[in-house]
Amino acid sequence: MGFYYKGVPDGTYCLTGYEGHDTHVEFPKNIVISILNDKLFKGHTEIESVDIPDTVTQIGGFVFDGCTNLKSIKLPPNLIDMWQYALTRMSIETIEIPGSLHAIIPFVFNQCTSLKTVVINEGCRQIDAWAFKDCTSLTDVYVPPSLTKISDKAFEGCNEVTIHKK
Repeated sequence: MGFYYKGVPDGTYCLTGYEGHDTHVEFPKNIVISILNDKLFKGHTEIESVDIPDTVTQIGGFVFDGCTNLKSIKLPPNLIDMWQYALTRMSIETIEIPGSLHAIIPFVFNQCTSLKTVVINEGCRQIDAWAFKDCTSLTDVYVPPSLTKISDKAFEGCNEVTIHKK
């Protein structure tokens, strides 16, 4: 397994490429990773689980697109930004979203058809239109008091979603 990376101005690193066939992705321990670049793991159907390092603050677009066997992902506690389609078309069933992510933008969880449960932590403020578009198995979303805006199109294409206030 190998990663390609480049330095960013704050002294941390952006992972720009991945070559490997492991079912569980192990990130490099010798560098501080702050960004997962666009399409980093796109199409890696062999990946089943990922624990993103706590130092990651940004997840680019299409990072996990088409990782159809990815059933377990742990988002970092200091995540600030996820681009559109960051976690699209995966097989996760449950996701916990850290409160450091203030908005869930359009299409982040597009077509995650196995996703059943979403837990959003205190600090998150809004869910934008199409954030969970076509997540056809999604039934339960747990939201904190800090969440003040949910677009009426946030769950478009979802069969039946119940919002639970924590």
